[in-house]
Amino acid sequence: MSMRLRNLWLPLTIIALTGCGDETEDLPNTPQLLIDRTELSFDTEFSAGTYVGATTFNTLYIENRGLQTLELNEASISGPSVFTMKRPENWPENGPLKLETYQRAFIEVAFKPNAAKEFTGTLTLKSNAANGETRELALKGKGIAP
Repeated sequence: MSMRLRNLWLPLTIIALTGCGDETEDLPNTPQLLIDRTELSFDTEFSAGTYVGATTFNTLYIENRGLQTLELNEASISGPSVFTMKRPENWPENGPLKLETYQRAFIEVAFKPNAAKEFTGTLTLKSNAANGETRELALKGKGIAP
C-alpha cells in the first residue's frame, strides 16, 4: 500500500514542477512598456478635490515586459504649473532610463492647485517600446476652497 502511494505522488510532483518554469519564455523579444494606468487623477473621488495651496501626489508604475532593454528617453508634463513631476532616482542626468526585463521604476506627479477650479494636463512618456513609443496620460485635478 505504501509503495502504491509513493508512485501516485511522483507523477503529481512532476506535473506540479512543470508549471514552475521560467516566466521570460513567453515574453516578446522587443522592449514592452507596461504602465499601471492611463490617467492620473488627484483626489477626484466622490466629487472631492485638493485644497488650494495643498499638495497631493500620485505615482505611475512603469515596467519592462520584454526581453530587450527598455529605454525611457523622456518624461514630460504639458499643462498648468500646478502639476509637477519627479523622475525616478536612477534616471541618469544625461541619457535614457534603462530598464531590463521585469525591472520597474516609478514617476511621481504632484498636484498643488492655485485656484478653486478643475485642472487638466498631460504626462508624456517617450521610449523605444515596441508596443508604443509615445504614451500620453491625462492628468486631472480639482482645486477646492479651504
